Amino acid sequence: MIARERVYRYLRQRITTGRYTGGTRLVEEQIAEELGVSRTPIREALQRLASDGLVQRVRRGHLTVVELDGAARAEMHLLRVAFDEVAARLLAEKVGQVDWAPLYALLDPLGRALEEHGMVSPQFSMAHLDLHMAINRAAFSTITSGFLERQAFLYPTDDYVQQSGHEPVSQHRALLDDLSSGGAERAVRAVRVHALRGHGNSTL
Repeated sequence: MIARERVYRYLRQRITTGRYTGGTRLVEEQIAEELGVSRTPIREALQRLASDGLVQRVRRGHLTVVELDGAARAEMHLLRVAFDEVAARLLAEKVGQVDWAPLYALLDPLGRALEEHGMVSPQFSMAHLDLHMAINRAAFSTITSGFLERQAFLYPTDDYVQQSGHEPVSQHRALLDDLSSGGAERAVRAVRVHALRGHGNSTL
């Protein structure tokens, strides 16, 4: 995946989760150093975020994060859960047509990012987003998945499922197992629990 897409998704996630709070100044050099990329994909990502209304230009050309309140973030999360449930049903309908091996293979970079950089690292966040975007691409048509990936509300949280006793790689493997089971209700329940666990709703 091209760097600018991954950088854009990462920065968008940081903003919509409140990791970058309203008024935070975004400096190309600092972000480039943090992510280990050149300034070009950072600049392109910031331009897209400005078009999304998540970043604004203030005095002296500085870019700052737009304030998002808790209600807005909650709405984004509800939309994300709704899309995940649709994806789960679609995957159940065409389970035999999906090449599941590449999806399971994305657990490896997720595990490496966790081991080498830690759960709160940009590397882990981007590997996590890569996996969920791949699941969406497997579920939806090219046109629909492309539309969803451009939406600012998609995957607004960090690794929201990380609670004690829920190791990241194994829980994502379990999610893939549920999605590839062919059972629609099992798949839908799995994505709901996966998405809502971090919001204190793990018993759903």
